[in-house]
Amino acid sequence: MYKKTTLLSYRQGIQRFLQSIRPDVDIIKGPLFRESNKFFKGMTMELKRQGQANIDHHPPISDADLIKMYDYLSSSDSAQVLQHKVFVDIMMHFGRRGRENLRTLRRTDFSVSTDGEGCMYVEKIRDEQTKNHQDDSCKAEGRMYEIKNSDRCPLRSFVKLIRRLNPQCPFLFQQPRAVPKDNIHFNNVVLGHNKMGNMMSIISEAASLSRRYTNHSLRATTVHIVDEARVPSRHIMSVTGHKSESSLKTYSGQTTESTKRLMSETLSAHSGVVSSNSKSKASSTITQASLATNANFDIGLPLPKPCSSTLTTCNDEATLNDGLDNLYANIPMPNVPVLPTMYNCSNVTITYNISFKSNQ
Repeated sequence: MYKKTTLLSYRQGIQRFLQSIRPDVDIIKGPLFRESNKFFKGMTMELKRQGQANIDHHPPISDADLIKMYDYLSSSDSAQVLQHKVFVDIMMHFGRRGRENLRTLRRTDFSVSTDGEGCMYVEKIRDEQTKNHQDDSCKAEGRMYEIKNSDRCPLRSFVKLIRRLNPQCPFLFQQPRAVPKDNIHFNNVVLGHNKMGNMMSIISEAASLSRRYTNHSLRATTVHIVDEARVPSRHIMSVTGHKSESSLKTYSGQTTESTKRLMSETLSAHSGVVSSNSKSKASSTITQASLATNANFDIGLPLPKPCSSTLTTCNDEATLNDGLDNLYANIPMPNVPVLPTMYNCSNVTITYNISFKSNQ
């Protein structure tokens, strides 16, 4: 059976086709299709019942896997590992989507510049058509700054890759050579579309990560990291190219593995304390309540008739206890039961019936 998202995509595709030939037909909101949409909604509810309504978002890379990944990317100076590192750096710093335009990226699409404070950075200077920007003038504003005195500096890796590329091939991602020749580490062949689309899967296996990530996981990681750093959404959107904050929340709203573990451990630790205290409190409350309910105590004092008292509408625990204390104030009773503890009570009625046996 198809998932809910698949059915929604099919319906939306049919809607777009019909709108192109019959603009007056609306199968989603049109009154003529009201019964059909009721049936469609019932079908999606059935899919939900069967567990087929969830949306599988691309997960961000966990903190532990990020460490392992960058350890791998810094482990060798080979052409392939260098290419992997530049690929990850570009995908994360520019928030690129999955496979989009990766194969057609050229070395001339990027430029190394210096800002007003003298810090060097890589920026993308050529505009490109993307899924969210088909015909507008928007341009990605991401920058990849240098990290001084660091072997993992993304700018240094980028420049090193550019210097080792085959000059006869204009594309950025070329096929690595097994053995360098004349300081050229790549062949005059651009990597294929499928090869670029599976690049993060290859890196996941090479770095022995906990799972096989996709290229889009790098984009999700970018959004998640900068969102955790409390960067405003409008600035994140200027880098990733998202058109609305609602679409951005599909990435920033995800919970990381470390946070999930923290929540679970916090609940586990707290539930142990709470369950122990709750059990003790419940036992104490039951005992006191049973004493209060069955308050027929043999205290060996003569009394002409039973004593009955009612306390109503008590909103304060201290007031309630003071009232009960006054009830017993003038009676010397050696075995007075422990009074029940009341929490957040708004209207409480307690009746005590105390029987006294005569010594006659």
